[in-house]
Amino acid sequence: MAAMTDATGPEPLGICLVANVAQETSHGEGGLEIRKGLRHFAPGAKVWIAPPAWGDGGERVIVAGRHRGNRRRYTRIVIESRFLVNFRVSAVYSPALVRALTEAEPGEEKEFGAHFLWPLEQAESWARSWNTPKMEARVDGHRSRGHLVTDPPPMELQLDGVTYYLAHFNARGARYSPEPPPVEPSPTTG
Repeated sequence: MAAMTDATGPEPLGICLVANVAQETSHGEGGLEIRKGLRHFAPGAKVWIAPPAWGDGGERVIVAGRHRGNRRRYTRIVIESRFLVNFRVSAVYSPALVRALTEAEPGEEKEFGAHFLWPLEQAESWARSWNTPKMEARVDGHRSRGHLVTDPPPMELQLDGVTYYLAHFNARGARYSPEPPPVEPSPTTG
């Protein structure tokens, strides 16, 4: 159990990034299969996110939360971060949650250290980043692919010292061109 402080109640065991499972998630080819929540988590379920374990930029994350079928116990699985919304930072008070995040056995709380914890600044930064809407951008004439920009996209994009201009965007993404947009003639005053 968490230690008690004098006037504030239980002392937190650490800081963690928290999110909710999206109400609707898209699966299958082209994302055409729409589901309510995820197989393991109900829509809106609160999940606790472990610090990144892979170098994929956070596309897949380890989460712990109350399973759809057994709301008494925490379960730990890997999911895609795109299925999560409302990222925020929260304190962890439950040793059972810590065990779920770290896969530790009961009684091992002292041994697993702080590898389930997030440094506060990093957790806040990731929450801000994930809460910012993003869309894919294609940049004509640039060697790399897979650019992400904010939604709505900026009018100009700087890559490798070159300015690219927004040429088109819709729900599927944005397209940038090295050619500046055409200048419309000013109306003549008469």
